[in-house]
Amino acid sequence: MNLLSILNYLRVLRGFAVTGLGTAMCFALAGCSYLFIGGVEGSYTATGAPLLGKVISRDAQTGEGTLEIGSAEKQQCKGRYSVSQVKTNRWRLETGERTYRGRIYCLDGRAGEFDLVSTDKGRTGSITGEINGEAFQVDLIEPKKSECDTDECRWGLKWTYENERRDSTTYYKVEQEHKPSSTDQ
Repeated sequence: MNLLSILNYLRVLRGFAVTGLGTAMCFALAGCSYLFIGGVEGSYTATGAPLLGKVISRDAQTGEGTLEIGSAEKQQCKGRYSVSQVKTNRWRLETGERTYRGRIYCLDGRAGEFDLVSTDKGRTGSITGEINGEAFQVDLIEPKKSECDTDECRWGLKWTYENERRDSTTYYKVEQEHKPSSTDQ
C-alpha cells in the first residue's frame, strides 16, 4: 500500500466518524425532546381550595417524573410518578393514552396517591388523587405567559426555595413513614 492509499482510507474513515457522531448527537437530542416542565392548576374537590404547581418529566424512556403542588405562595406536597399502563389497540400498537401512577408526600406529614392520564406522554392531561383521603384534581396547563423565565410569570407560583434542604429532609421522612410494606403491593 502506498501513502496516498492510506491517506484516502483515513479520509473515508474520518467521514464515517463525523457522520456517526452527528447521528449519535441527533438521537441524544431527540431523547431530550420529551423532557419538559408543565404547570398544573386545580383544587381539592370537597373544599374547592385552589392548587397550583408543576409537573417535571425526568426520564422519557421510563416515563418518570415529579408532581409539585401547593398554594400560589408555597409548595406543600411533592410526589413521583411513572407509567403504569399504556393503552394499545387490537394490533397491540400504542394508541398514545398512558396512565401514570404516583405517590405524593406533604410537608405537614400527609401522604397519598395520584394518577395522571395523558395522550401525549404527560405533556397534557388530568391528575386525580387523594392526600389523606382528601380528593384533589389538577389539570396540566399552558404557561400563563410564554416569554418569561420565572415560575411566577409562567405558572403563577411565588414559591421560594430558601428552606430547600429542610424541605427535602421532611419529604424524605414523610415518605419513609408512609412507605408501603411489601405485603401492600
